[in-house]
Amino acid sequence: MGSFDRRAKVHELEQEFNRLFVRRRFNALQLARQIDSEIEPASYSVLATLQQMGPQRMTAIARHLGIGKPTLSRQLSTLEHRGFVEKATDPADGRAQMVSLTEEGRARLESAQGDRAERYLQMLTPWQEQEIETLSRLLAKLNKSYTEFDAEHDPALAHGSALPGAVNVKDPAGKPNENAADERAL
Repeated sequence: MGSFDRRAKVHELEQEFNRLFVRRRFNALQLARQIDSEIEPASYSVLATLQQMGPQRMTAIARHLGIGKPTLSRQLSTLEHRGFVEKATDPADGRAQMVSLTEEGRARLESAQGDRAERYLQMLTPWQEQEIETLSRLLAKLNKSYTEFDAEHDPALAHGSALPGAVNVKDPAGKPNENAADERAL
């Protein structure tokens, strides 16, 4: 494939990403409304981050999501007021606070995620299992490429958790799953 062909194919891919990201924003809005009508769509990502990474300091959450502390603080305030997260003193540093999901927050998040998984299952009914596996494998490869590219081109990102795709997500058994695609991508 020539340089022009490759550029055209990458352009087509970029257009499909735009469509996917618009759909992702709509899905985040739906998920947030399902969890609670009072929270912002971006708050879903905060809840999912705490689910994936466990209790975290605000700075770690903000870095992971690529948002500022004031934005995160506003979201956490709403989530705490609604009973979905709680703050506690960090045992390693009494001056800092750890943020974690409450049982209510976890239950609402998991319920919304279960509904979304069922929707994907129904939506992908016409797909062959091999197509689903291929897409999953390629998305994992894309997330890895993002991580490597960003680390190579921005040394400040080279050490991990500032990269959305680089988190050490745990599988349901609590073991690290280094191939997990970034939950926020879809």
